[in-house]
Amino acid sequence: MHNDDKAVLQSGESLYVQSLVSPSGAYAVQHRADGTLVLRDDRAGLDVWQIGTPVSAPGRLTLLPEGFLVLEGSSGARVWSSGHVDRQVVAAMVRDDGRLVLVDTDGHPRWSRDPLSAEELGAYGPASGDRLRRGEVLVDSIVSSDGRYSLTHTSAGETLLHAMSDDGRERRVWSRKVGKPGAAISLGRDGVLRAGTDSTVLQRWTGRFLLDPMSCVVSAVVVRNEGDLVLLGAEGSEIYDSRTAAEEARLAKLEGEYARREVEENARPVRPAGDGMATDWFELLDLNGPYTITWVEKVDEREALLRLGAGPGTVGPMTYNEVVTAAFPDSGELIKCALAVSVGEWVMVIEPCGIEGVERARQMSKRTQAIVYHQGFDYERHFAWYRFNEPVAVYQEDDSDLLDCGAPALEGAAPDALVPIMRQIGLGEFRRDSGDFLPPPVEIACLTAGIEPGPEHWAGTYLGAGFGTW
Repeated sequence: MHNDDKAVLQSGESLYVQSLVSPSGAYAVQHRADGTLVLRDDRAGLDVWQIGTPVSAPGRLTLLPEGFLVLEGSSGARVWSSGHVDRQVVAAMVRDDGRLVLVDTDGHPRWSRDPLSAEELGAYGPASGDRLRRGEVLVDSIVSSDGRYSLTHTSAGETLLHAMSDDGRERRVWSRKVGKPGAAISLGRDGVLRAGTDSTVLQRWTGRFLLDPMSCVVSAVVVRNEGDLVLLGAEGSEIYDSRTAAEEARLAKLEGEYARREVEENARPVRPAGDGMATDWFELLDLNGPYTITWVEKVDEREALLRLGAGPGTVGPMTYNEVVTAAFPDSGELIKCALAVSVGEWVMVIEPCGIEGVERARQMSKRTQAIVYHQGFDYERHFAWYRFNEPVAVYQEDDSDLLDCGAPALEGAAPDALVPIMRQIGLGEFRRDSGDFLPPPVEIACLTAGIEPGPEHWAGTYLGAGFGTW
């Protein structure tokens, strides 16, 4: 090993007419003066593989911070690259078995180029039937014996398991991104799965990136009639099972349940138009994104905002439009703001982009009562009624079905307290409310409070406050 040779190439470093040498010195990846990159077997005195063609001036081999190797020509043009972006890669090295590997901080391989020549890979035969055997390459596909499932590998570097539906259509069941585009999947005579010369197929198929692929000898890859993709070991034992059949059964059960619910939902009558509360005020608020509404009885607007967590110095006169503008500034950074408006003996606190009401509604009910409804970024919902710091009925985000069908809550001292009002507006009887009605929790809250908001309640200047960024 020469003084300028390396044992490890760290992220950001380059080889320039230098070698990356294995610990024992048996193998070396050499960046030569003619610009080629070569794996040299010093024991046998021969070159195993070569990348690039000889030129008059060398470029360099660099391990980019993005996690892959790049061989450049003298002009800086890219001659070759190792693979995809992988920011867990921190170093490159050559192992004593002749593998050029990219590793993470723990030394586990994230990519490899094995000591195989193009001639060796070219001698592999095509796989057939339901399995890929040693010394074979996945040229077209392997198909389960009943013809329902097929495993292919695309030119884009993606392994796909397809299922044939009863109507004759192909359906994607399982997929993994493996290897560079154009690299074929093969099972080596040594029992190692590869994409081209990359031996990390086993890790990427199974998701077990801490596994050294050289420690698992595969005798065959089999597609079974149930759709399970199975890797068999030397003695026929299962190294890996994709458990496709179990997943297919789970999805079929879900689809059946969704279909049943859809039939049941469509069989219900439509809620008669005009039998709900006025929606003009809610449409005026235009609450399309995440929002929270909190109703608090027998407190003034300032007290409601303070109970919501606003600092006394942040409370001041604001219109609803000013609150919305503050909540969604041009910078794109969402701000938690609120406006408090008196409606009858209650104060309604609107957060166009906030969740303080969900966090504080219980405390806000001190010596009174509070109701809160929140709809989140992914349309998850939370609805709760508190009285004197104690929960009356609480519907958590996972209780949407109970909320939709008008069932009792799972939490609270009186979990069925809201059921009569839910029945009044037809939850569980009519189809789910369309845009002609208020969101059911909003209507339920207003009916429980005995108030009927209107556009006039949001047309003036009230008290608002800001609570900081998300």
